[in-house]
Amino acid sequence: MIELISLIILILSLGGIGLILAKKVPILIQLPEISEGVQKDNILTVLEKRIKNTSFDKIIFLKTLSKVRIYILKIEKYIDNRLQGMRKKIVKKQEEAKENSLPTPPTTPR
Repeated sequence: MIELISLIILILSLGGIGLILAKKVPILIQLPEISEGVQKDNILTVLEKRIKNTSFDKIIFLKTLSKVRIYILKIEKYIDNRLQGMRKKIVKKQEEAKENSLPTPPTTPR
């Protein structure tokens, strides 16, 4: 059953690819092989431009923000752990108090 479903999906996918190619091949044949006047920048020149455009102050600011974020997350985790510990202690004390408490005598209405 699974093999049949996967075979159907494969055939439909290949059919879709064939349909797209059938529509686009005539358009691609009409295009010129070399586009004149359009040249893409390579990766090195793009990176070089980005490095030149970023200022030193901006980099320091971003690094500082990252470090502050890390410290805030550490403090938040520390506070969360402390609060969980306190809640566990309170629950434990309440359970002990219930176990140790004496039953109260029933009150009579006046």
